[in-house]
Amino acid sequence: MSADTDLRIKFDDLKQFCKEAYIRAGVPAEEASIVSDLLAKSDLRGISTHGVSRLPIYILRLQKKYVRNRLKLTYQKDKGPVAFADAHGSMGHIVAYTVMQQVIKKAKEFGIAWVTVKNSGHYGAAGLYSMMAANNGMIGYVCTNTGPWMAPFGGRERIIGNNPLSYAFPADQFPNVVVDFSCSVVSAGRLNLARKKGEKIPFGWALDENGMPTDDPEKGYLNNGTLIPIGEHKGYGLALCHEILTAVLVGGKISRHIKRLNEEDKTGIQGTCHVFMALDPDCFLGTGEFKRELDRYITGIKKSKKAAATEEILMPGEPEFNTEKDRLKNGIPLSSDIVKELKALGNSLKIDLALTN
Repeated sequence: MSADTDLRIKFDDLKQFCKEAYIRAGVPAEEASIVSDLLAKSDLRGISTHGVSRLPIYILRLQKKYVRNRLKLTYQKDKGPVAFADAHGSMGHIVAYTVMQQVIKKAKEFGIAWVTVKNSGHYGAAGLYSMMAANNGMIGYVCTNTGPWMAPFGGRERIIGNNPLSYAFPADQFPNVVVDFSCSVVSAGRLNLARKKGEKIPFGWALDENGMPTDDPEKGYLNNGTLIPIGEHKGYGLALCHEILTAVLVGGKISRHIKRLNEEDKTGIQGTCHVFMALDPDCFLGTGEFKRELDRYITGIKKSKKAAATEEILMPGEPEFNTEKDRLKNGIPLSSDIVKELKALGNSLKIDLALTN
């Protein structure tokens, strides 16, 4: 059996391990619980690149005071459905969770809400926050800038983030439709996992420091390599839009000035910028009818003609929904490399990792 099937952990146990780690790093228990739930949910939904594989670097950054260990969020402007906040170097997960709660509250009052945040940090999987809106019967949208991972189209200097986005739409009988992707072909986390495992990556994922295609994740992840944008100039253009909506709009750090997680950053402010939006369908068809209309739309897509060898047409977010159901029942698989890193972190903090076979 492979390491992925041998080494599993229950969702609640993984969440508890993360929570204890954050508490030992000086994070208040309530905030530690929120961040840990978000981190473990990434693995629960199969988004391992943004899950507990990042816990050691998150804890190290807290220990080195590269990130604030408790939330500080001040609103610079707040006008009806629109606001602008400064997170002062707080943890991205808790910033995003807290702000999206405020966005949902505003959208219930005004029908729509939009909040932009500067001086935050890496917040993991974007879909976790758009889903908060969908779980409250609203349409959610989020985007963020990141540290530099891509070159401008036609360039070779790593100065642009892969700047992910996510939409989430509430359905009735079907799972919520959740679109969540970065503007690069794959996330930097995919390269990092391949690098840790000593695996090659497909050509088309990354370029080396000379702007040439590479199958070596080391050359793409480190050494001034760059990620390749989706759709070439289209992904490049989309990444620029997200940077403008997040950082440029509020005078925050642009990608080329943001330190990546593995870089020294004694300023205490990584500086990523985010946008959070919620739209209330009750202002249009009405929430219930919108959900039913979306179900009818989904049904039409699923009943359309399938390609050869395709068993079922899936909607965005459905594979993650199915993975979540399976892993809640059977546990979350962790690779031996990730287990080794988590055990080392646990030993240093005197907490146990409760694996199952």
